[in-house]
Amino acid sequence: MKSFKKWFVLFFAVTHILFSNNLVISNVTRTGANRDIVSFNISWENSWYVQALPSNHDAVWIFIKFRECGAGGQWSHALLSTNMSDHTLSSGLAFAMPISANDRFGNPGNHNTGAMIRRANYGKGHIVNDSVALKVVGATDGNSLDPTKEYDIKVFGIEMVYIPEGAFYVGDGVSNNFLFTPGSNPRFPYKVTSENQQTIATGEYGYNCTVPDQFPKGYASFYIMKYEITQGQYVDFLNCIDPSHALNRAYVYDGYMYNIQLNGGVYTTTQPNRAMTYLSFVDLLSYLDWAALRPLTEMEFEKACRGPKDFVPGEYAWGTATYVEAINFTGTISGQEICTDVGANLHCSGTDMDCHGGMFGASNQGPVEVGVFARDTTLTREGTGASYYGVMELSGNVFERCIQVNTSNNDPSTPSSYTGIWGDGILDNYGAYNTPGWPTNEWFLSRGGSWYQPAQYARVSDRYFFGGTSEYNSRYFDVGGRGGR
Repeated sequence: MKSFKKWFVLFFAVTHILFSNNLVISNVTRTGANRDIVSFNISWENSWYVQALPSNHDAVWIFIKFRECGAGGQWSHALLSTNMSDHTLSSGLAFAMPISANDRFGNPGNHNTGAMIRRANYGKGHIVNDSVALKVVGATDGNSLDPTKEYDIKVFGIEMVYIPEGAFYVGDGVSNNFLFTPGSNPRFPYKVTSENQQTIATGEYGYNCTVPDQFPKGYASFYIMKYEITQGQYVDFLNCIDPSHALNRAYVYDGYMYNIQLNGGVYTTTQPNRAMTYLSFVDLLSYLDWAALRPLTEMEFEKACRGPKDFVPGEYAWGTATYVEAINFTGTISGQEICTDVGANLHCSGTDMDCHGGMFGASNQGPVEVGVFARDTTLTREGTGASYYGVMELSGNVFERCIQVNTSNNDPSTPSSYTGIWGDGILDNYGAYNTPGWPTNEWFLSRGGSWYQPAQYARVSDRYFFGGTSEYNSRYFDVGGRGGR
């Protein structure tokens, strides 16, 4: 796979051309009698929509930002028409779900903040330069596209994977603090069979937690980002929020395979395809709020890894308890890096914490590019490190922070109050997330291991790094994340 990132500037308008993990959005134009239609072309490689197991598809979450030319400051997040006939897709594409203003519980609001687009028919292959036209009906901050004015318009796309509804296990019987069935001895993993209230043992000092109906448990269907947030995606975020807000969300530094710089008011990176690190919990939630996504729960994390299959003691995201460490790489162009260790599927601190060759150079400790193990599409799930549903790097590379089922140092049986409401695309006056119901002082935990930690922490069910509350603003060189919807 290869990826690049470019900007294309038109008179009176900025058109965003995004290359990220082979996702290309180009030729953005503003059309229609009222100039409220945003049209563009989209391409991405290796898309799938399969009827057989795992009975899922990949998709692209599309959202639009705009601001009046020359105005500077805050960008508005577009709201899209909920009348599906107002939008047009070429024959190779389909909406993965209707655009709705309702939240996940059916409550009305401004949740028509984007469109989930997939390939139209069952099959696999590349989506090449298909056309999309979306009607904008307003914005979450109350602004609208005035037909008499010119606007900077940016169209963003994030690759997603559909996780179907269904039962699954949390816990694996051996990992640190794994979730398990209350009262079982020895501790037995817990089977999730609905989204109804249920009591789960947390593995922390023997406490049980009764998880309420509203907490996203992973039984219901959801979408998850195919890859960890990249440094290039985060730079796009920083460049599309108020500059004073971006100062609160940015960490300008060069080291440990991380590079984000600020020059002339523009954030840049030399590592656009590498997983984002130095991502605080507030940074992660703010990015997801801005993208109209949401944080994932730890139960959803395990579902995305394991799927409906039986648990395997000590398993990683590809379904076995064994791994091949990634150490050696080739490639000097961003997006073309290849791991030369046969069957490598895990980037961790194993026999050699360093990475060698390719773009690593003298500074050879840090995250690798997202999707790097899947660049040979002839490999098996285990060979690419893919989860049951085709999600990449759920084990290794960078830690991913998730919402924890329980949420109090004073009483670990207290359940989280998180309900999984989506972000609305805009932030508060400090550039931080402000979606109601998202955690502000509840526990969170880090899942999936990292390049800096031993392989055991990359296991699907490992909860060693649980109970984070005081570190909402702390940034570490091996912590990143991803979100869902």
